[in-house]
Amino acid sequence: MSSRVFAHIRGRFVRGVILVLPLLVTVWLLGLLFNVINSNVAPLVRRLLEWGKIPGTESWLAPVAIPVVSLLLTAAVIYLLGLVAGNLAGRRLLTLVESWILHIPLVKGIYGSARQLLNAFGATGKRAFSKVVLLEYPRPGLWTLGFVTTEVVHRIEHGEKETIPTVPVFLPTTPNPTSGWMILVPTSD
Repeated sequence: MSSRVFAHIRGRFVRGVILVLPLLVTVWLLGLLFNVINSNVAPLVRRLLEWGKIPGTESWLAPVAIPVVSLLLTAAVIYLLGLVAGNLAGRRLLTLVESWILHIPLVKGIYGSARQLLNAFGATGKRAFSKVVLLEYPRPGLWTLGFVTTEVVHRIEHGEKETIPTVPVFLPTTPNPTSGWMILVPTSD
């Protein structure tokens, strides 16, 4: 009985971490980007305000203007990154940088897993869950309906030099089809 309770608690805890972690990482990265931009912009904005001899620079204007300018610049940098990633040259550059990142031993496991998870649920220009598949799962002779979440093919290492191309499939549960689990299914299946 206690092992079932522990397994239940552990499973729900892991699921909660999986739900919260991407949000926390996103907030942390945005905060980091904002702080980098803010620390470089603050002296420039302060000098511009003093050069323009604008009254209230020390009392209220600078403490309000600097974060607003930094926030706008952060949004502009994120927009420009998205714009660059949207064209052919930007995609090639991102692929080159991503392949470089995936050669770093510790980062490879973390970044690669996070990237696959985001690709599985991310919008890639096509509607997610638009393809229904019938899988022989959880064992031969039993069939389960699933939804291909993205057409992006993931390669799973199998042995020394062999990789298996797979696609992420969402398997809904009964009676609540909004919950379920993800499996990577070989494209041959």
